[in-house]
Amino acid sequence: MKPGETVAVWGCGPVGLMAQKMARAMGAGQVIGVDILEYRLRTARETAGSTVIDASKVDPVEAIRSLTGGRGADVVIEAIGMEAHRNTLEKVSNVLHGQAGTTSALEKCLSAVRRSGRVSVLGVYGTKYDNVPLGQMLDKGVRIQFGQAPVHNFIDELLVFIVEGKVRANDIISHRLSIDEAPRAYKIFNEKEDSCVKVVLNPWN
Repeated sequence: MKPGETVAVWGCGPVGLMAQKMARAMGAGQVIGVDILEYRLRTARETAGSTVIDASKVDPVEAIRSLTGGRGADVVIEAIGMEAHRNTLEKVSNVLHGQAGTTSALEKCLSAVRRSGRVSVLGVYGTKYDNVPLGQMLDKGVRIQFGQAPVHNFIDELLVFIVEGKVRANDIISHRLSIDEAPRAYKIFNEKEDSCVKVVLNPWN
């Protein structure tokens, strides 16, 4: 991203929150966080200073367009992946096409980005998918990048942001548990219980 640009992040879990924080630290003019869970949206607002959109209440694409003069975001980061909420029709399609999860978050991102904008996909997709909107990507001239972060390429640069106080990382931690509580930690995170955002396990407790 370039300074002054609008960055929209789909998903306000730990990865999405840190993407929002980094966008802010790198000079984004506007940072937008999208989610369907109130506690995650609250965390994005409080820790990243993001403008938040509750996708369970409004059309997030239209909301982003209204915040950007109708153009869409310059950069959209997809931090949900195939585990996004699915409707009944999508579940039926999964059975028919032998695929897992849904591409609905990616599709929304492609609609929310401006023409010639950039989409970075951090969310995990594990199978082939039917009806991926290739025509829309071509028509809009979208630049898209997929993949898990190559951490070793960026860790030294990122640590500078922490050391210099430009980014705080520990304010998204909602739970600190002993290593013996790992099964519970995975459960409350996966099932969105107890307003769980990020768990740190302490092996010495």
